[in-house]
This record gives sequence, structure tokens and C-alpha cells, in this order.
Amino acid sequence: MHVKAGGFTLVELMMTLAVAAILAMIGAPALGNLLARSREAGAEARIAGTLRHARTAAVMDNTRIIVCPSDDGRHCRRGYDWQHGWIVAPDQDADGQPDAGRQIIAALPAMAAGSRIITSAGRRHIVFHPNGNAAGSNARFTICHARERDGKSVVVSNSGRVRVADPDPARLLQCLGALKGCTRSGCTKS
Repeated sequence: MHVKAGGFTLVELMMTLAVAAILAMIGAPALGNLLARSREAGAEARIAGTLRHARTAAVMDNTRIIVCPSDDGRHCRRGYDWQHGWIVAPDQDADGQPDAGRQIIAALPAMAAGSRIITSAGRRHIVFHPNGNAAGSNARFTICHARERDGKSVVVSNSGRVRVADPDPARLLQCLGALKGCTRSGCTKS
């Protein structure tokens, strides 16, 4: 009795691998764009989540909480550019810096290359009071991305409410202006 062996021939296997390689080459750019868009949407969610967390901490701990840009994760930095990271900390003495001897609530790292966050003129930091209100005028964080040449805003109202909105066109251009060395393919060092 003669039994025919089952399996694939070398030619059939090579053809299958060739088709799989072509499909992978077609799908790779789309996957890269999907990952980039996901990373960019994560930036808006990260700042909005931080602000909501700070407001909750102020109410729950019945204390004044500051959210500010920081290079070292321990001290507030002056300026409107938050792309290098930011912190959430108690500021009971209202000096614009985390209270000495008290633990930092959260320290967030720098944004990915090609993304930037700036705040409204006059709002270098955000302070949440024990009642959940944010001191001062409404604050608008403009988040921009060089890859898409677009962005979003996160707005904090005086009542402390945090929401995501479309960016102000002038602030978006200002935000993108600092990302001159960035294109869809990445950023170059200046």
C-alpha cells in the first residue's frame, strides 16, 4: 500500500512567506501612524488626568495643591512650557513651591520628542483649594504635536472643572513654533 505524505512544498512555503511579507509592508505605516496618534492622545489624557487628580487631592486632604512645571520632579520651574515634566504637591504656605518636608503627590516625566505643552499667559502653575476651586482665571493648556502639526487644549475653569477642547489657533501656532526642527518623521536636535 502506498500512503501519500501530507505537508507543504518548499515553493508553497516561499509563496506564503512572500505574501505575508508584502502584507506586513503595507500595514507597517498604518500601524506606525496608529501608535503615534495613540501616544499623542495620551498626552492630553495625561495632563487632564493629572489636573483631576490634583483637584481630588485638594478636596480629600483639605489642603492647597499646586500643579507646576518641573525639571527635577521636586521643585516648580518658572515658565509656561510644561514639556519637561510637572509635579503635583501640597503648597500650604502659598509660596508657589512644594512644601518642605511634605511628600510630592506625583511627578510626571518629560513629554516625548515632538510634543509640547504650554499654559495660558499669566498661569505658570495651577492651584487647587480645599473646596476644589482653581485660583485665578481659567487656564488653558495647549498640547501640540509636530508629527500631525495639530493639537488639543485642556481647560481648567475657576470652579476646578477640567475638560478637553479644541485649541486656540494662535496658541497652537505659538506651541508649534518651538517645534521647528520636527516633522512627520521625527525631530532633529538644534
